Amino acid sequence: MRHPKTMTAVAILSLCSVGIAGCSSPGNNGAEEAQTSLASQATTEAPSATPTIPPADVLYPHPKPEMPAEAHEHSVLGAQAFSVYVLEMFGYTGATQDIDAFASLCIEDSASCNSFLDRMRKVSEEGSYYEGYELQVTRVNGSLFEGSRPEVEFGTQLSAFVPGHIFHDATTPELVKFEDSDIIGGVEVVWRDGWKVVEFQMREADDE
Repeated sequence: MRHPKTMTAVAILSLCSVGIAGCSSPGNNGAEEAQTSLASQATTEAPSATPTIPPADVLYPHPKPEMPAEAHEHSVLGAQAFSVYVLEMFGYTGATQDIDAFASLCIEDSASCNSFLDRMRKVSEEGSYYEGYELQVTRVNGSLFEGSRPEVEFGTQLSAFVPGHIFHDATTPELVKFEDSDIIGGVEVVWRDGWKVVEFQMREADDE
């Protein structure tokens, strides 16, 4: 029988430390910081067998996020609507490993998108997966013109909630259990016949 270890740190950061890098802006070592934070809060017990990845509709028993009509508008409200959709799709991709769905939202040279997607490919190849993972955007906190790269038109900050979930790690003899978490996300976008993600980052809501 597989018994989970318990984590109290934010689940989005768990994707950095346990599986998905690139959750910080370029130049920041957010994944390494998240690893240190999470490692200090874990207890482990050995599983009995390598996990078998369930089908996508079991891993994500909700409708696939849909891009709202407002997200097609070239305006600050359109950028905000698109940013909400991006975070929802981040949760969807983390759960289902539908890499192409998230890749289509990003510019080709987005460091954070590519790092996230590369890590998801590795997680999939390993046979690991997240059980019960999703991301619920609770609030749009505001937007600013420009961002970390010259092409950015708007950067939007959002608040979100990640319910407790479990990471089934096929490479180590353990389960990782994450508790409910509140996060702050930032999404920077550019208009290229539609909005595209330039970079994104996430952190725990109570981080200074």
